[in-house]
Amino acid sequence: MSKLSAINGMQLFTTETQSHRRALVIEPTLLCQGIYSQVLKGLNFEVEIVSNGHDALQRIKSEAFGLIFLAMDLPDTEGSSLCAKLRALPQSMNIPIVMLNSDESDMSSQKALVSGATEVFHTSELKELSTYLEHFISHMGTDQFVYGKILYIEEQLPEAMSTQQLLENEGYEVKHFTNADDAYNELLAGHYDLILTNIMLRGKKTGYTFIREVQKLSGRLSEIPILAISAINNIQRKIELLNSGVSDYIQKPVLDEELLARVQNLVNMRHLLDQVEHQRTEMRELAMHDQLTKLYNRHFLMDIGPKKIQEAQRHNVPISFFMIDLDYFKEINDSFGHAMGDQVLKKVALTLSELCRVEDLCARFGGEEFVMMLSHCDHNNAMNKAELIREAIAVMEIENINITASIGVATLEPNADADFDSLFAAADKAVYMAKEMGRNRIEVERTGKIINSLKKV
Repeated sequence: MSKLSAINGMQLFTTETQSHRRALVIEPTLLCQGIYSQVLKGLNFEVEIVSNGHDALQRIKSEAFGLIFLAMDLPDTEGSSLCAKLRALPQSMNIPIVMLNSDESDMSSQKALVSGATEVFHTSELKELSTYLEHFISHMGTDQFVYGKILYIEEQLPEAMSTQQLLENEGYEVKHFTNADDAYNELLAGHYDLILTNIMLRGKKTGYTFIREVQKLSGRLSEIPILAISAINNIQRKIELLNSGVSDYIQKPVLDEELLARVQNLVNMRHLLDQVEHQRTEMRELAMHDQLTKLYNRHFLMDIGPKKIQEAQRHNVPISFFMIDLDYFKEINDSFGHAMGDQVLKKVALTLSELCRVEDLCARFGGEEFVMMLSHCDHNNAMNKAELIREAIAVMEIENINITASIGVATLEPNADADFDSLFAAADKAVYMAKEMGRNRIEVERTGKIINSLKKV
């Protein structure tokens, strides 16, 4: 089974043997032979060297290579003519051919490309050539196992079975359907990396209809790449397909190597997009959460807090704000070390999380300070919840360390005129008072005045 990979849109042939690491250099001068051989061997290529076109053709017919270096000027033929002959041979029709040109004219390079060259480099561009080879090696499909789930729609069973077997032999998981209706229902329930569909389908949904309906979906489903297959040889129809949202198009009869190359490219693209989305999610999580405690961080609190206040005021419901400050935390760090201090912070954070409702917000404000915002929580409920938190922290057991917290509570009652900053300031003032009055206690401030005090010994 052969494989294809793509570099800058060019199809490159590799085999499942080590032949892709074997390069044939067709170069008449000893100096250039030595230079190109050194470059290739430095990248772990096995190098064979011939000096003329006749020997090159004989070697290609008898040995397997994954890369060909071809000089533009040879003693018995022109490089472009030999390139065209190589492209006509089944052994080398898909092998990448790098033409080495001492002539800097555009006409010469264009002639090489027309003859079938994959890339053209001037003989002085050794750095660019080396970069190209490194890129070539990094994209060799032989050393990588490409996995992907493919949703395949094809009415003709013999063709479908052959294609499915081809893809499964390459490691893909393929689910085949003979009609678009069943395939669409499966797409909604499954998790696929590629849709491979024939355009000409009978039934309520043609291939065109199926593609349009997929494009209407949201999220990842609408972003699944679609590879369309059709026997229609009409450039306008191909353009219409691409404009409709198809990622790529392949015409029947389908060459196995071409199909595998296009499938691999699209599946890799899907995986890369998934990785990007995963990284974006991770970045959002990093931006929102404190890395030590996994609670929301100060920045998220300052962003979402005002919105929660506005929501409470819009619906005329109470909301309470807790400022929780661990007592004598500096002494814990000094006596037991910062690693133990971190364990205390994580344990407290876990306790706070367990006492939170889904609609509550719990954040680490900084250092040993934590903040909680409790929606639909009036003064009495806030006092009861604050006491539960104070007691839960006080009974913690971590290496016989005595842990307590001072809690400042501020409640915004329905129809009250206040904003996030004023509620925050009130809770901060209350926790400061709790510290001043002996710690391990709750102080409350509402409407700018301390109205209640609970002292716990």
